[in-house]
Amino acid sequence: LLHTLDNGIRLVHHRIPGLVAHCGLIINIGSRDESDHQHGIAHFIEHMLFKGTIKRKAYHILSRLEDVGGELNAYTTKEETAVHASFLKDDYERAIELISDITFNSVFPEKEIEKEKDVVIEEINSYLDNPAELIFDDFEELIFSKQPIGRNILGTQESVKSFSKEIITGFVCNNYNTNQMVFCSVGNIPDEKILKLFKTHFSHI
Repeated sequence: LLHTLDNGIRLVHHRIPGLVAHCGLIINIGSRDESDHQHGIAHFIEHMLFKGTIKRKAYHILSRLEDVGGELNAYTTKEETAVHASFLKDDYERAIELISDITFNSVFPEKEIEKEKDVVIEEINSYLDNPAELIFDDFEELIFSKQPIGRNILGTQESVKSFSKEIITGFVCNNYNTNQMVFCSVGNIPDEKILKLFKTHFSHI
């Protein structure tokens, strides 16, 4: 099933038999879209999406799917940001509503921003201690020197420390455009039902 909403968000669904389903929102925004002073912001925002929305605290975001045996996760690459979930097929609506909520209703609490800076800086330090991983970034920095796509995804200690709520919301507003998003799904749910859920939770954006 392929469908595009008026706002540009696309749905790609493949129905397969089985009890477990998977879905995710892929946004065509990664570290290549950062300016120099934003180095690492795309990855930092991926972390912050789990820290609270208009109607949910961080704990309720994590427990929403975990309480029914599901899993919510996210990743950032140089090319894209993705929020994805795996769950039992009967919990499709729970997963879709949650992904929509954290992507479009995150409030980026300032206390959580400060806490998450330490988490990401620790991630950077641990990465710097891993030459087998680091060599790939060093290689790309040589190939794409002085270009955003040549920089590592995590940012630097200095750039991460400089992030503020204003910088975060500015990046989201300028880059999280609906015509750059695809919602993909694989699971045992009828086309009509997934289309209805997709429209309910994404068409108002």
